[in-house]
Amino acid sequence: MGKIFFFGSFVIYALVLYVATLNEWTITERVGLGGVLYGASWATFALGAALLGPEFLESLKKIIKLGYKTSNKD
Repeated sequence: MGKIFFFGSFVIYALVLYVATLNEWTITERVGLGGVLYGASWATFALGAALLGPEFLESLKKIIKLGYKTSNKD
């Protein structure tokens, strides 16, 4: 269930872009719904991360750090 929330939060960003391109709605409606979706995305991201536990987050940090290596060559 945590993976669905975690990765589903990125799907919500696609909805934000879709809402931004709707011409039938006023700018106020688009900004309002976009803000709600943006908040919902962060909420599902946090909930998914909490449900997955710290082990998943640590493995994700390791994957991200693999691309960024500092060298200590003198």
